[in-house]
Amino acid sequence: MKIRSISIRSIALPAGLAAAITGVWITAAQAQEIQYGRGYFFPALIPSYFDKEHFLEDISMERCELNNGYQSWCYKLKVKSNPVENGPYCPETINDIGGVYPYDGATNPGLRVLKRDLFEDMEADGYDIVDDDGNIRFIMIKTGEIPNLDPDLSYCIEVEPDNELQLSYMIPVFSWHAQESTPMDDASKIVGLSLIGMPINGLPPSVANGIPGAPTGVGSMPALDACGGHINEGFYHSHIFPETINEIYAKHHIGEVRCEAVYPKGSGDLVAYAMDGYPIYTNLDMNGATPTNLDECNGHFGPTIHYPTGMYHYHSSSAEDVNIPRCLKGVLAKQQLIVE
Repeated sequence: MKIRSISIRSIALPAGLAAAITGVWITAAQAQEIQYGRGYFFPALIPSYFDKEHFLEDISMERCELNNGYQSWCYKLKVKSNPVENGPYCPETINDIGGVYPYDGATNPGLRVLKRDLFEDMEADGYDIVDDDGNIRFIMIKTGEIPNLDPDLSYCIEVEPDNELQLSYMIPVFSWHAQESTPMDDASKIVGLSLIGMPINGLPPSVANGIPGAPTGVGSMPALDACGGHINEGFYHSHIFPETINEIYAKHHIGEVRCEAVYPKGSGDLVAYAMDGYPIYTNLDMNGATPTNLDECNGHFGPTIHYPTGMYHYHSSSAEDVNIPRCLKGVLAKQQLIVE
């Protein structure tokens, strides 16, 4: 099924209809002011699908500017900075077990547990991450701090949490395709927000190429916990969908770690909403089959359990361990995250 092109300058919705579509009550004046540009647009995100346990306030609507220059309305989703128990991350010694990381060095690349065999492979690849006493070179970074590190050494990195932070994510009320997709090729890019209010970010930094802008050389890693997330700038976010990561462990016969802080999701389940408002599902469709018509962002238009008449949506990747979409197709808010 192809998305039909719709050309609209503005839509004036009655307040009651807007509430029925979005699940958020707005005034008649707000409804009359909602402006949309031309292109593919859908009332995609449904607020009632979120579990509000980790939200700091009810989901609301605010005026926002989109990254294509249009003035519109966005959902404001205000969540806790560290919603779930997290860690462990870096092991103390080569004999201990920590979290995980997608290793891209020469020897045995892939999603690896932070334990002896990984660190021995890293040493063989020329990354000096183990000292002479068998201790893992480790650094704990405070938010806003720039540590003084030896660029010739490699480190396992953690960042201190700040539980006082309040995070507000801005997602367009109506979703439509942008002229160009937005790559999720950097850890600072925001893919979306899970249904429990946990942010999902882009690709984690490369071990082989080094962390962009960091005072470390190659071979360092900001460790992930068993749920595929870590703390940066004081708040927790994931780089792998935690709802599906245990399936990845099973695929690779990894038994030392398991994500227990986030309830797993099965075939065809809704796991998150992307920052463009489109839904993100697990790797299979609602019939339990692998989708065959996915685009470069791992998305397609079609029916789901939640959108039986059809909706553009993403799937987690079946081929990649870091199973997030590699790009987003829709228009984004110009300011996607407000940190207080």
